Amino acid sequence: MLWNYWLAAVRELRPACSRTRTFFWMLLTLAGLCCRADNAGVTSFVRALDFSGKAYHRFLHFFHSAGLHLETLTACWLRLCLRLFRPFEVNSRLVFLADGIKAPKEGRKMPGVKLLHQQSAGNTKPTYIMGHSMQAISLLVQCAAGQVAAVPLVSRIHEGLVFSNRDASTLLDKLVALLLTLVGVCQRQVPLTLTRMNPPLLTQTDPPTAVDGMR
Repeated sequence: MLWNYWLAAVRELRPACSRTRTFFWMLLTLAGLCCRADNAGVTSFVRALDFSGKAYHRFLHFFHSAGLHLETLTACWLRLCLRLFRPFEVNSRLVFLADGIKAPKEGRKMPGVKLLHQQSAGNTKPTYIMGHSMQAISLLVQCAAGQVAAVPLVSRIHEGLVFSNRDASTLLDKLVALLLTLVGVCQRQVPLTLTRMNPPLLTQTDPPTAVDGMR
């Protein structure tokens, strides 16, 4: 019964896949994420679904498939979250939470990996690490018992990737641009809560230069 509800939710993501085969592999990938008992990457998907070793490369090909449209997937996921969960609202406005994440990586030739500086008040973290620097945005929702929780909506690597030498966008610029794509989907005003920053109100009509008021 639970898997029937799960499948009904996953079907809402079908528009993000231009081919039926791509959608089936996305379905298997999501099932592997839900069922796996370890964090061994794609290998854990193969093990959890009891597939043969040939499926390993099939999963890898899926992540590079041109049949999966990331922006459409993000929009479908946001609409699905607004239907499945009860969003926490402030003055009839949704609340988004944003933060940066630095994930250590061992691969020396892994795309997007760079030397990162960690700001921490403790001595348990090294000052510099090699890893991915990502920025993530979540939706604040209400739970049945009255608590609140954050449902992840989108995460992007914003450091270590250079698409144009003329691009002078800061990390804050990229975060706001990412936020505006979500605001354009939900068509509502959204207060954004940032780490160590005040949460100014951003609307769909605000240009990316609105980040000047956030500094």
